[in-house]
Amino acid sequence: MAALLLYQAAILLLLCYLGLSSAVLFSSLPQTLIVTASPSPGQVLHAGVDPIKVTWAVNRSLAVGADAVYKKVKVSLCYAPVSQADRGWRKTNDDLKKDKTCQFKINTIPYTAGATGSYDYTVERSIPTGTYFVRAYVLDSSDTEIAYGQTTDGKKTTNLFDVVGYSGRHASLDIAAACFSAFSVASLAFLFMVEKRKAKK
Repeated sequence: MAALLLYQAAILLLLCYLGLSSAVLFSSLPQTLIVTASPSPGQVLHAGVDPIKVTWAVNRSLAVGADAVYKKVKVSLCYAPVSQADRGWRKTNDDLKKDKTCQFKINTIPYTAGATGSYDYTVERSIPTGTYFVRAYVLDSSDTEIAYGQTTDGKKTTNLFDVVGYSGRHASLDIAAACFSAFSVASLAFLFMVEKRKAKK
């Protein structure tokens, strides 16, 4: 019985060790990519309408050949801290498996050594209203994050842009509604004048 308990305890410890060792911590990743995005700081984009062009390249200070294990670049749209406040479902966690900062995948693109990569993306209708930045993770052959780059600083306070969520309404409908309202007001005013003249007679 004691031997069985010791065996079970050993298995449990091994599983815990494997779980911890497989965790990728954001704080452990080197920032080797220089990432830029087309929106200017403070620019307002509309979900389902406006495009974003993302560009990335390896920092030139990286030693030659150090990117030999780089296989893919995973680009994501990420919440800025102002859009995470009091929202636990968007909370940042150092463990990337638990991190909710970058919930919106833009795309995963094969990495080409020594070349500048880019991708054109239209903000999807499913993106909620908020303040964002772009982050790109470097993946190895096992699709594990091994490096990153982002369009903002370490505190995630610079080069941020806003997205207005998709409302489902079309601009032409708003124009039609405005015209109808104006017509209704004009009609009421006309009827009022007609009734007033009749009353005078």
